[in-house]
Amino acid sequence: MFLLLNSSIFLANNKMKALACVLILGLALGIVDINLNPIHTTPEEHYAFFMNQKLRTHLRASSIYVPVNNYEDAQYYGPVSIGTPPQNFEVVFDTGSSNLWVPSKSCTSISCFTHNTYNSAKSSTYVKNGQSFVIEYGSGGVKGFLSQDTVTWGGAKIVNQVFGEVTSEQGTSFAVAKFDGILGMAWQTISVDNVTPVFQNLFSQGTVSQNSFAFYLTRNIGQAGSTLTLGGYNSTLSKNDWNQVPLIAEDYWRIGINGITVGTKAVAVSNIRGIVDSGTSLLVGDTTLVNDINALIGTVNKDCSNLKSLPTVTLNINGQNYALLPTDYVLQISSTQCINGFMGDAFPSQLANTLILGDLFIRKFYTLFDFGSKSVSFATAL
Repeated sequence: MFLLLNSSIFLANNKMKALACVLILGLALGIVDINLNPIHTTPEEHYAFFMNQKLRTHLRASSIYVPVNNYEDAQYYGPVSIGTPPQNFEVVFDTGSSNLWVPSKSCTSISCFTHNTYNSAKSSTYVKNGQSFVIEYGSGGVKGFLSQDTVTWGGAKIVNQVFGEVTSEQGTSFAVAKFDGILGMAWQTISVDNVTPVFQNLFSQGTVSQNSFAFYLTRNIGQAGSTLTLGGYNSTLSKNDWNQVPLIAEDYWRIGINGITVGTKAVAVSNIRGIVDSGTSLLVGDTTLVNDINALIGTVNKDCSNLKSLPTVTLNINGQNYALLPTDYVLQISSTQCINGFMGDAFPSQLANTLILGDLFIRKFYTLFDFGSKSVSFATAL
C-alpha cells in the first residue's frame, strides 16, 4: 500500500479544495445557488466546433485534440475510455498529479453509485495487477488497487496502461463532482507506485510526435471550445507571443516567479515559486504570500460592487509581465456574486512562497507543457 506524503499530499489537498471551491466555499459564504445540472455545451456542439476546417488545418502534425467541458468555471474535465470494448469516463486532466484512476465496479462508496465504474470482466484487454494504492486528500481520499488495460484518449489507443481502480472514495467532494476520476499529467517522479503516466505512454508508443501538450480553457461558462491538444499546440488559439519558462524541478510543473506587483506596489515576499496546475480552479498560495497579495488588493465585495475599482495583479515570469485584471482573478459566480480567486493555505516548508497557477491563470494564458524541453510556455489566449 502506498501513502502519498509531504508535498504530494499537500497539493492533492489543495486540488480537491480548489475543484470544489465554488460549491463548498461559496455555500459556506451563503452566496452560491448550487446547480447540479450540467450547463456546458453538448457533445454535438463540441464536435461541430472541433470539426471547423480552420482549426483542423492549423493543428500541428500528429496532434490529438480532446474537447474539455467547463462546469461552473470550477471543474474542467473530458472523455477517456478504458478497456475493450471501451468503457467511458469523464476525468479531470490534471497537471498537478501523475496517476489515472477511475471508480471500480467493486467500489462500495455512495459517490461511486453516482458515477461511471470500470468492470474488468467486460474487457478483453484487461490484465490483473492487484497492487494496492492510497491517495489522501484534505477533503477525503481514495484507495483501491492497480490494473492494466487499453486506454483510449482522443481517439488514440494507449496499450498496457496501468491505472487505479478505486474501491473507496471518502468525502463529499467526489459525490458532487461532475467527473468520474482523474488523469494526471505531471512528471513520473510524483506518480503513486511509479506508474508511467498516460501521456508518457502515448508519446513513447509513437502516437504523437511531440512530447508536449497544451491547455486552452474558455473564459465563459457554457462556452464551447475548451480543448486539450496532445502533441503540440494549436496556433489559432493564441496571439503566439510565446514565453518559454524553464522548470526548476521535474515533479510538478514548477517554475520561478520573479516578482508580483499589485497595482504599483510590489509584494514583499521574494523567491516566489509557481506550480501550473490545471486541476486547481483558483490561485492557491502559501498563506504569507497570499496574505500580502490580498492586503494590497483590498476587500473584494461579495456583491461585486467594487470589481471595476480593484487593482491589476501582475506576475513577472522569466522577464515577461502577466497582468491579471480583476475580471481575471475574481471568480464571478453571477453579476452580484464574487469570490477573490487568491486563496491562502498552510503550505509545507518545501513549498514555502509558492503560488499555484490554476485555471484562472490558464484561462487567460494558453499554456504549453513540454516534457522534451523541460519547460512551460505561455501565450495570450484568444
